[in-house]
Amino acid sequence: MKPAEAVRTTPKLPLKEQAYHHLKDQIIKCQVMPGSLLSENDIALEMGISRTPVREAILRLSEEGFITIYPRKGMIVSPVSFKDIQEVFQIRMMIEPQAAVQGNANMTLKELQQWASAFEAFQLCPERACFERYFELDLGFHQYMISSLQNEQLSQFMDHVYDRDYRIRALSTVVEEDIEKRSRPEHMDILEALISREPQRITSAITEHLENAIGAAKAKIR
Repeated sequence: MKPAEAVRTTPKLPLKEQAYHHLKDQIIKCQVMPGSLLSENDIALEMGISRTPVREAILRLSEEGFITIYPRKGMIVSPVSFKDIQEVFQIRMMIEPQAAVQGNANMTLKELQQWASAFEAFQLCPERACFERYFELDLGFHQYMISSLQNEQLSQFMDHVYDRDYRIRALSTVVEEDIEKRSRPEHMDILEALISREPQRITSAITEHLENAIGAAKAKIR
């Protein structure tokens, strides 16, 4: 995967899948904030579709933990708790450093240099859409490290983890200073370690990045 391939696309899908991806995208990007009330009818009107596919999408998102349904009362976007943050980063700490070390041999110098160039060239701006583009770059890079192992089951599992992680990023990293002083430099350190092909350096750089990220998340999400 190259930097330009990190942007997600949704091909033409059945209505229930369109509703699912539309609503999930709004939730994980915090365009609909945790704790917000949801209306099946409003979502259907917004999308110009019937309520049935929306209902199916809501039930699926409820099963995945993104929506909390209160029978006969209503539904909300599920909150992000300290426990959620701890669990997401515990998984990432266990998997990402080891995956990057083991998959490093499959990462070409050209690919790594392209990622480094993408982080260096990224221009931040005050608009939220700009932060979302940075998150997509960030996410794509971490997916790239996981995919380097060429283990499809692990990649699919981590995609579910990254969906939850994206909400944490969107709530805790929408600050230009945090990206400039922490996130971008840390990703450059990881890339330099990957280019060096030094396992201990790779492990240390990723571990430090994840430790700082969980600290930033916990400081912002109370």
